[in-house]
Amino acid sequence: MTTSSVGFISPFPPTRSGIADYSKELLPALRELLTVEAYEPETALRALGARHDALIFEIGNDPLHAPSVEALANPSRRTPAVVVLHDFVLHHLFAAAYLSRGNEETYDRELVRAHGERGRHLAASTRGGPRPPVWDLDPWAFPMSAGVLADADAVIVHSRLVRGAVLRESPGRYVAEIPLHVFPAVPTARREARKAFDLPIERPVAVTLGAVTPTKRVDRILEALSRMPPPRRPLLFVGGAIGSEDPLNAKVSELGLRSDVRFSGYLTEEEFWLAACAADVAINLRYPTMGETSGSVCRLAGLGVPIVVSDLGWFRELPDSFASKVPVGEGEVEALAEALFAVAFDPVEREKRAEAARAWSKERSPALIALRYAAVIDDVTSGRAASRSLSGFLASALLSVGVGRPGGEGRLGHSGRPARSSLPDATLTAAVARRLAFLKTAEIKAAE
Repeated sequence: MTTSSVGFISPFPPTRSGIADYSKELLPALRELLTVEAYEPETALRALGARHDALIFEIGNDPLHAPSVEALANPSRRTPAVVVLHDFVLHHLFAAAYLSRGNEETYDRELVRAHGERGRHLAASTRGGPRPPVWDLDPWAFPMSAGVLADADAVIVHSRLVRGAVLRESPGRYVAEIPLHVFPAVPTARREARKAFDLPIERPVAVTLGAVTPTKRVDRILEALSRMPPPRRPLLFVGGAIGSEDPLNAKVSELGLRSDVRFSGYLTEEEFWLAACAADVAINLRYPTMGETSGSVCRLAGLGVPIVVSDLGWFRELPDSFASKVPVGEGEVEALAEALFAVAFDPVEREKRAEAARAWSKERSPALIALRYAAVIDDVTSGRAASRSLSGFLASALLSVGVGRPGGEGRLGHSGRPARSSLPDATLTAAVARRLAFLKTAEIKAAE
């Protein structure tokens, strides 16, 4: 694998963004393997003319990534691009960057680019009038990520969920599933961490960390807490900012939880790690999901904190050995109260889960994740990404018409053995597809 020059386009701290934190942590490991120059989204156009071998675009569902999306789609770009898709649903990015700023034309154009006639119909039916917030009401109906995918030479995703969604949207796309890294933080002693926030030393503490939004379902956490008898109720530490008029304040009072809940306000990076070290258990609920992966959950797991999550999206992919999953909707509050009690008040169970979380995290160090990034860059710069995309598309197409399936859909033949098919098996199909793709790629390069 040769050393490549890479332009890395992403927000970075002090921007308050999970992707900014992610990129800051990953960049040093990438620079051990590649020559990397970093660009903020606002300067993404500079990367196009910098003669890099490849560009990496870190993109999520936030308008701060709009300049990155525009640079990716710029007709003057000649450098191969790898998109790291942090959310499958990008509708809020386009709505906030264009629609909310009066630029209906660009928003409508992106809607059509992503969804064709469906997008054209939605744009025409709402143009000049009120726009229903489909990005909140039904985000997966119009995710608006197809245009971004079409501009990418390769796509990196962090979950099986999003890998499947990308391939359904764009069957011939080169997609690499690379998990979110887990940064190896140095833990602070629990007693010291609790003193920093004036938390009780002996009482079990549950934390929910990160931006406090309706999708985090903090109201359901409060309801679950109120279901638990006061002597068997952990203290809840909410590590995020809320306004003085936020309904959560009133809900805490209504449920009689004033002595059981602490709101910290916005946490700095250092304070986040301290809060994580103070925890016996963490709660990270989510609904709806935009196909995101939680950096907070990964950080907490790295410190060996057992986690309670919603049973959907990427969270469903977490191992049961350290992540308790609760349903969304009916039975959610009761299941959450039960899961909290089972972990917060059982030190043996907590330690077992903590060991499992740390073991899972070791496989996701920045150094290991950077190696997988570098392999994708090597595929893109060598031209193998195009051939692998085409081979996957050809194999899928052949299999969809029956090539490679067992004869008679697996029925037994006259001898009692599986019936043999006159069609080649899937392994041969894929091999032929790869060879065809290689030859086609060579033909294209020769023509250039």
